[in-house]
Amino acid sequence: MDGKPPRYIDEGLLREQDRVSMGQYLSRRDRAQLHGRGQAFFSGREREVNAFREVAHALRGGDHGNVTIAVEGPAGCGKSALLAQFQEELRTLPPPPGRRWLPVPMGGGGGESPAMIAASVNNAVARRLARDLLDAQDNDDGARMERLRGFLGEELVQRAGGALKDIARIGLERGFSAFGVRLGPPPSLRDEPLQEVASRNPEWSNWHVLVLIDEAQGITPAAPGAVPDTLSAIHQGFLPGISFCAFGLPGTFDALAAANVSRPTGGRAIELAGLDRRVATMVVRRCFAHFGVTHGAAWQAAILERSAGWPQHLVAYLCTALEEMSPHADAPESMGDARRSSLSAAIAAGDRERADHYKRRVASLNRDNPAHEGIAAGLVPLLRERGGAMPQRDLIAHLAAPPQSLPPQAITDFLRSAKYSGMLVDTGHGRVCMPIPTLGGYLLDEPPPLGNL
Repeated sequence: MDGKPPRYIDEGLLREQDRVSMGQYLSRRDRAQLHGRGQAFFSGREREVNAFREVAHALRGGDHGNVTIAVEGPAGCGKSALLAQFQEELRTLPPPPGRRWLPVPMGGGGGESPAMIAASVNNAVARRLARDLLDAQDNDDGARMERLRGFLGEELVQRAGGALKDIARIGLERGFSAFGVRLGPPPSLRDEPLQEVASRNPEWSNWHVLVLIDEAQGITPAAPGAVPDTLSAIHQGFLPGISFCAFGLPGTFDALAAANVSRPTGGRAIELAGLDRRVATMVVRRCFAHFGVTHGAAWQAAILERSAGWPQHLVAYLCTALEEMSPHADAPESMGDARRSSLSAAIAAGDRERADHYKRRVASLNRDNPAHEGIAAGLVPLLRERGGAMPQRDLIAHLAAPPQSLPPQAITDFLRSAKYSGMLVDTGHGRVCMPIPTLGGYLLDEPPPLGNL
């Protein structure tokens, strides 16, 4: 296929997906999105989005094998936002010839189960067809009924009854299960390969299915209903029209390897960490511009300082800022002059949310050994001296030397827990970094910087 996909460059401008109501944004926090149209105020991630565009371009050109993307990173680094953004990309990218894109989100526990993949795909097809029916522009009831019969089948049309639009709305909300259809193969066939499952679902041939696996660190060939090499078969292109992307905590790459999926190549194994200052600034500016915040320079500076580029914290401080500017349930959608509200109160509320997050991170760090918190705190000054990053071999040598004097297995266990909790992430080329600088301050029991509050 000729040409290349257009490059994604984020210039910080408001987009269609940023049109989220304040109530929706405040209630959903870091998961606010509109009907799969990406995350509200999503910024940056050019490398990741362009990798996805290249994969989609390759699929359009007939390259069905080895185009898997795997994204791994600690909690709060923006994996869910990127997953939503990939769905948004499929809304705008040209589909493969003769097919339509179909994003199918599902959890990692079912990644090796053909039955669960089939159920997720069939429900996604049902919802898309129901949406097509509701969005149909023609006024020919006969044509619409034919479309519905093709969607449900004559027997189910009769069983469902009711108005045509009502039936489609039910299908949009609940998929095929709304009409009493059993999804997936019968119980006696639940261990059959996905290739055979796909052969009994001719409707799939109209779509290019992209399975978006969240919490992919939970993928295991030993899960109930798992058929070993299911994901490997997709990865190697044995099922034309089906691909997958995996998003998970540290350990996702290992889980994929255990499921016999070779590590993606060409920049498609992505280690996700925090946002740089430029991108974090775009997030704040998008949010303030959308909700009409004026004279917010001091608020922006305080939010950027406190969040330290960590996506989950950034959203927390934005939400507490909006809540402080508009403390009533019937708040207008436009905030106006930020100087009329208490910046210190908003930041204090954000600090409490951040501290709660750190408590959970430290509990995760200590899940295998309560001594890990002290080891991590001892590493913070060293990492700060190195600018937050250092070769992993130097870190291992530090842990093995006095006064720590940790044996090799203890070092291995600590590194695994530190990466799982978000204390450390791999940055490539044998280096690790501390992606959340303010977590180091929490481990050392340092008060948050006051800045100009």
